[in-house]
Amino acid sequence: MSILILYGSETGTAQDIAESLRREAQMRHLAARVFELDEYDIGQLPTENVVLFVVSTTGQGEMPPNMRKTWKLLLRKSLGPEFLKNVNTAVLGLGDSSYQKYNFAGKKLYRRLAQMGANMMCGVSLADDQHEIGIDGAFIPWKQRVWEEIQSLGIYESMTEEIDPKVKIQTKYRFVEAGNPDHRKNVVAESDTGYHALKVNSNRRVTSKNHFQDTRLVNFEIPYELQSQMKYSPGDVLMVRPYNPDKTVQVAIEALGYSDEILNKPVRIVKNDPYSKQPPYFLVGVETTLRTCLQRYFDLQQIPKRSFFEMLSYYSNDASEKERLRELASPEGLDDLLDYANRCRRTTAETFRDFPATSKHLEPDYLFEILTVIRPRAFSIASAPSASFVELLVAKVEYKSRMADKRRGLCSTFISRLKEGDEVFCKIRAGTFKFPLPEAPVICIGPGTGVAPFRSLFGQRSRLSPHSSGLLFFGCRGEHEDFYFSDEWNSMSGVEVIAAFSRDSEKKVYVQHKMGERARDIKKMLESGASVFIAGSSGDMPKAVSSVLSQIQGDEWTKKAEETGRIQYETWS
Repeated sequence: MSILILYGSETGTAQDIAESLRREAQMRHLAARVFELDEYDIGQLPTENVVLFVVSTTGQGEMPPNMRKTWKLLLRKSLGPEFLKNVNTAVLGLGDSSYQKYNFAGKKLYRRLAQMGANMMCGVSLADDQHEIGIDGAFIPWKQRVWEEIQSLGIYESMTEEIDPKVKIQTKYRFVEAGNPDHRKNVVAESDTGYHALKVNSNRRVTSKNHFQDTRLVNFEIPYELQSQMKYSPGDVLMVRPYNPDKTVQVAIEALGYSDEILNKPVRIVKNDPYSKQPPYFLVGVETTLRTCLQRYFDLQQIPKRSFFEMLSYYSNDASEKERLRELASPEGLDDLLDYANRCRRTTAETFRDFPATSKHLEPDYLFEILTVIRPRAFSIASAPSASFVELLVAKVEYKSRMADKRRGLCSTFISRLKEGDEVFCKIRAGTFKFPLPEAPVICIGPGTGVAPFRSLFGQRSRLSPHSSGLLFFGCRGEHEDFYFSDEWNSMSGVEVIAAFSRDSEKKVYVQHKMGERARDIKKMLESGASVFIAGSSGDMPKAVSSVLSQIQGDEWTKKAEETGRIQYETWS
């Protein structure tokens, strides 16, 4: 008998949580299976004893892509109030309270499971990225309650109340020598992921040389043979698979102490767990090396999570380091963990370096349980639909912390360093925005790189419906520093660009101020059926824009417009 853990994930956080639950279940002598929601046969759900759901929220309160098919099935009216009457469930929602529709996916799933008669072992738990300790603030107490509830059911006789430190965790994958014929039968061809290698045509800085921000406009070529598969529309996103920086890889290799022979030996990755997904062979190759996996697969740039210290302590043979790692992984050590890892933005590679006795005795297979994988990043497409190319507008993330070296965003740094001819694995995916027909009036607000989807939109509308009506409120620091596409807007028909420059005068001017100045025009357009689209940082801007709209049209109108999709948001933190 085993419990079932189902996850819906966009960036991989829900999957990480699900895998940590699987490991902890093993250490409690409890078998567990882990699936993406869309990979599980939902018709079997009533036969399960215990099902744990870990679900993130994407976009405007939407279900993540890998559970949307299942969610539609769960909404069928034929699934009556007794469909799950014998199933014990618990739901952990993952979200970010800075977004407009915080944790909507988890809340909706919880309500639907209750409607189908599931026994809810505890109330829905809502984890928040904005919490000082991130999602662990809700996850730790939730899972403790869940383990207690599962044990109280009395159906898993071997389950222990506490974690058994003597249990040997089976890794999801293992490395085997590439030439070993006994293991070739275990390597299963990966299903089509939709990722393709795109070549960089150009990578141009679009901020002035004296501006602190390095923002890039990157043009990727779509080969002729892929053009039918990689069609896109305004509002779509390009998923990009970045690699670790060379310096970070070197820090990790020196800390782990692997020899060149081990790093460069041809190996294959095979599954120990039949329920695990295939590794990304398109990225690392069916035959690969440990060095390639450290470059392309394992996330060495990530700030280590509590689960990282938990697993590192599990594998450690050094008494003093093991004790320190356990402290950092414990609920009582959360403030210490914050100070060590989060507040200074320490990387995983740097953490390996800080625990040399442990790191230098880690078997390569253990990395599959200690490290998370590099997740693809989503960027709004900035180019009007084209068969032959796709463009991204990306601001490089770089800042100082208490660490000696500058902190750098993994994907934005990767993209900023791309050169003409480099190849990057990418795929097209539908975005959050659902734009109306080209002739419909629109009001768009996009400060900074939030303008990217609107360049795509108005570029297309200029071609297809040049007499359409559109307002674009764009905000940046200065007219000559970071006014993106300033040389293009006048050549586009059907759009008026109103720019707000926050540093060009003594008084800071933001997009909401410009909207207030054009309140009469906005009201007229809204009364003629215009939709509103807001893209950019999830800080104060969305709330300030929403406040202006409420002043123009009233709170009730704004609330209803958000519910019906006449006001749409695409924000990030």
